[in-house]
Amino acid sequence: MQEAAERCNVSYSGLEQHLLFYHKDLVGKRIRIREQAVRQQRKGKITGRGTLHAPKPETVALYAEALHLYRTTPMSARRIAAETKVSRKGFYEYLQTWHMDLVCRRKGIPYEEGRHVDWSKVRKYNPAAKAKYAAAIDRLKESGLPTAKVAAEFGLHPECFRQYLKEHEPELYANLGMARTESGRMVSRRSMEKYAEAVRLYGTTAESLKSLARRFGLNDCSLGQFIRRHFPELTEQHQKLVQQENSGTGI
Repeated sequence: MQEAAERCNVSYSGLEQHLLFYHKDLVGKRIRIREQAVRQQRKGKITGRGTLHAPKPETVALYAEALHLYRTTPMSARRIAAETKVSRKGFYEYLQTWHMDLVCRRKGIPYEEGRHVDWSKVRKYNPAAKAKYAAAIDRLKESGLPTAKVAAEFGLHPECFRQYLKEHEPELYANLGMARTESGRMVSRRSMEKYAEAVRLYGTTAESLKSLARRFGLNDCSLGQFIRRHFPELTEQHQKLVQQENSGTGI
């Protein structure tokens, strides 16, 4: 009320009496708003003390350029503070106090004003690193190429790239070295290369599993398990081929 009186250049006590006598409903409404706002500071809203919870205009002006860069680029807050020549600590506090939504968006976590953010569950995150690896990750997802080959293509250190994937793209990391069969099942590329020809012949000829294993230097039990796990439809297909061959030979 005092701030309103000063802005309108009227007496504080006079304004107070006027409101109490002629606008009791407005005073009551304001009291209820303040009671509801106790310990629930929300940006742009009235606080329990009756003041507006918002940064000062001079503070907004001070960090305007830095905030614009933080919102529109992947630059770190530290680098932004250095480039815009503002206090790093002050900028951190400004973000934490007035723009927590942007901080959470960068870290990829949900944000709801007034709710506590559990930072213990947030992985260390660097938006500059995200920008650095973004194109390589897209390439990895689209091409299915080995991680080392994609890393070399983009001039990245393969182990650093793998570590980043492990921390920030766990699902993609889990599927590295995996290939998808025609039926949609995921299978290790290394195993697929190892068993590919034997599997192909098992599904297209009547040659026995043991014979195929001996021919390609494989363990027949391992080959059988691989087929049952990843190509179960070939078992029935192979049996039909065996039956057809037996019928043709009169056995």
